[in-house]
This record gives sequence, C-alpha cells and structure tokens, in this order.
Amino acid sequence: MGIRKNQSSLTTSEKAAFVAAVKALKANGDYDVFVAQHRAAFMASPNDPAHRGPAFLPWHREYLRRFELALQQIDPSVSIPYWDWTVDRTAGASLWAANFMGGNGAGASRQVTTGPFAFSTGEWTLTVLDPGDTITFLTRAFGAMGSLPTQSAVDAAKNVVPYDSSPWNSNSSTSTSFRNRLEAVIHNPGHMWVGGSMMAMSSPNDPVFWLHHCNIDRLWAEWQRENPTENYLPPSGTPGVVAGHGLDDPMPPWDNETSPPTPRSVLDHHALDYTYDNEEAVSPEAVPLTIDAPAASASIGQAGEVDAYSFVVSAAGSYVVETQGSTDVVVGLYGPNDMAVLITEDDDSGAATNSRIERNLSAGTYYVRVRHYSGTSVGNYSISVRGSAAQPIIPTIQVNGPAVQGTIAAANERDMYTFTVTSPGTHTIETAGNTDCFLTLLGPGNQTTLIAQDDDSGPGTNSRIAANLAPGVYFAQIRHYSPSGTGPYSISVRT
Repeated sequence: MGIRKNQSSLTTSEKAAFVAAVKALKANGDYDVFVAQHRAAFMASPNDPAHRGPAFLPWHREYLRRFELALQQIDPSVSIPYWDWTVDRTAGASLWAANFMGGNGAGASRQVTTGPFAFSTGEWTLTVLDPGDTITFLTRAFGAMGSLPTQSAVDAAKNVVPYDSSPWNSNSSTSTSFRNRLEAVIHNPGHMWVGGSMMAMSSPNDPVFWLHHCNIDRLWAEWQRENPTENYLPPSGTPGVVAGHGLDDPMPPWDNETSPPTPRSVLDHHALDYTYDNEEAVSPEAVPLTIDAPAASASIGQAGEVDAYSFVVSAAGSYVVETQGSTDVVVGLYGPNDMAVLITEDDDSGAATNSRIERNLSAGTYYVRVRHYSGTSVGNYSISVRGSAAQPIIPTIQVNGPAVQGTIAAANERDMYTFTVTSPGTHTIETAGNTDCFLTLLGPGNQTTLIAQDDDSGPGTNSRIAANLAPGVYFAQIRHYSPSGTGPYSISVRT
C-alpha cells in the first residue's frame, strides 16, 4: 500500500523522484490528458461532474488516484505528497524550493522562472489552455488574492455534519454541508493564494495542484474516520442533483468504461490501496497501561512515529486518558476490543499543549494512539489512565417536555443528558440561548456510539439535530464550541 507523505518530510531523493515522474508524464503526453479532463469538467457547467456538488471529493479522489497510478507506471516508488498549508504558509516554505515546485511568479507576467517547471527548462510548456488564453508558461501570484486556510478553519470545517445538504450545489449551507464547507472555505483559498495558473479551469498545469488536492483528500479521509456514521449524500435519483453526483452515479469522464467509478466506489481510500502518513493503524504491540498507576514515560523518537498503548476497563465508568510534558502530542482512543474503531481524538484539552480525553467507557480493552501534532517533530511525554470521580447521575430530558437548563461552567466541560425514545420517528434535539453550544448525539443504549454532531443548525449559534430514532435510551452531550468557552444554555427533545 502506497503512503502519501507530507511534502515537508520528503527526502531530497523522494522529491527528485516525484519531479522526474511528473516531467516524464508531461513528456509522453499523458499529463496534458489529465489537464484536459479537469478543464472539460469545468466547461460542462452547469452540469460540472467534479465541482460545486457532492461528487467534488469523490471525483477528485478518483482523479488523483489515476494520476498517481500513471506516475507509478514510470516510477513505482512515487506517491503524491500533500501540502499542509496550515503549516507551510509562506513563499519561503520548502515546497517552493528550486529542487521541487519552484517559486513565485516574477514581473508583470507573473512567470515562474525558478525550479523544474520553469518555461526556460524547455520541458514545461502549457498546451491545454482555457478558452482565450495564450500564455504557454506557468504563472503564480502568491497571496495576491487572499490567505491560506488556518488550522482553526480546518477544525471548524471538520466539525460540520452531514456530508452534504440540499440543494446539493454551491448554495448548500456551509453549516450543514461538510462538502461545501471544505470545497468553498478550505479548498478554494488554496487555488486563490497560489494564483496564476492555479486560478484557471486548466489548473493542473501547475503541478502543485496535485499536492493541494492531496491535502483536501486527506482532510476528507480524516472527517470520514471521525464521523463513521455519516454517509455520503445524496442517493442516486435525488431530484435536482447533477448527473454524476449521486451515490451510485457513474462519474464522467470515466462513465463509458465497463465498470465506471461512482462516488460509492471511492469512499474507502484504503480499498484504493493508499494511505496517509498520519493515519498508521494502532499497532498490536501496544504497551499496556494500568488504570490509576503512575504516568508512563515515553517519547516520539522520530518524525511520523505513532506510539500505541492498551488498557483494560473491568467496570463501566468514567475514565481519563491524559498526557503530560512539553511535547505537543495528539491522542486517539479506540475500542472497545477493536484497535480500528476510533472513539475520539484530542489535541489540546489538557494542560498547555497536552491531550486529555474523559469518557464513559463500558467494560473491555481499549487502545490509545499517540503522535506528535507536527509530522516532522519529536519530543518526550508521559501518559496515564485513571478513573475519574464517581459519575454523577445523568440528567433526564423528557421528550416533548420542558427544556432542561444547563451551564458550561468551566473550560473543556462536557455535559451529558439522557432521554428515552418510546415510539420510532424523527426526534429533534436542540439547544437554546446565547452560548455557542456543540451538540453530540450518542446511543442507543451506550455513550460511545456516535449518531450525529452539530454546531450551528439551530437559531443563532445553537445546535440542532433531527434524527430518525428507534426506541431506546439515547445520550446528548453538550460542549462549548471554544475549548475555553463557558455560558448557560437549555436543551430540549421533541418529536
């Protein structure tokens, strides 16, 4: 399985191999076929199969994978690297070095004159152009049209559910459409910041296109992992949806193939035989931790390292997994009894840049994965698991009864409520007030199975989840959108 790496962690030889494969693809004419496919998708507007609709992410996942396979026909060692613009945000980033992507455009023409894709090399002449365009050299204009996305903007986008929403296009609310939030708020600024050739329908003429879209695909993969119950929307046959954007629609320009790709066929990127360098599976060689024992000392000894631990919960209750030290680590909690099922992940909920997860857990074996926040950094840390104070009685919300009053009284506080569904049907769980609440629905019958999450679907900054629920006991968790935020709110459940 190929591993797509952060471009900042590539060795000099890995960069050279990628550049050489790209230039070989250009020389044999196949590169320009990919550029033409992207341009044709845009020119099909308003029936664009690749943009401004639900298939934006699946279409580009298929597109990138086909490009990657073409590169691997030239050099099997090559995978597409990704450009994490939340970190590498300046013209001085290693991405733009003369041995990799080359630098910014120069002069009034904004022509790229450095690096392997400069026109002067004689190996990078643009032949697939937008209608009316006559410029045959690569151009860039860093920062002329805005800023790159920040980590906080990425985090906010990844909090959005469901995958997409009506009217299934660029008018879908960025509060209820993860796809449109990622496309419009996170993806578009990357093209705009690079500028020049990246602003065209033929934007793959700039090889940084592939690194930018690889990062978008990585973020979608993370959202999928963090929202395992959120399915692709809409189903095929949904009124008003452009052909190619439904779950089982064949995606142009590959729709005439014997077995054409569909959005459904690319939902699992592992099945496409690639992974990302920050999603290594939790190792079976997990180091055992004892609940309520002193913290165990450890270190991230090399870039990209992922440390694995396990602990056994013998009695259901509330438990805290926490790191200590000056190293900025991210902790993922998996289980029960399954190393591949992610329960939750945390970065900075602990003191300083430490991670802290407090969770009600049933009996079973749990697994913890620890990595550095930066894929290129190392450092020491310690980790512990402890049982927290006796869990208070969870307040009950009466379905169709009065709203229950609550308060986020401290930073990182999570308030839990329960309600019972006696008759199947759509139930609306909603907060009210001036506090920016983030709502999570769990169950039935346990506090670890995620059903849905919501931030701002209610009035103002309130949360609202409407879900079709079967009879059973459900749990609603309330936290402030900001880790340091506090304030009063109320919560109700109605049919």
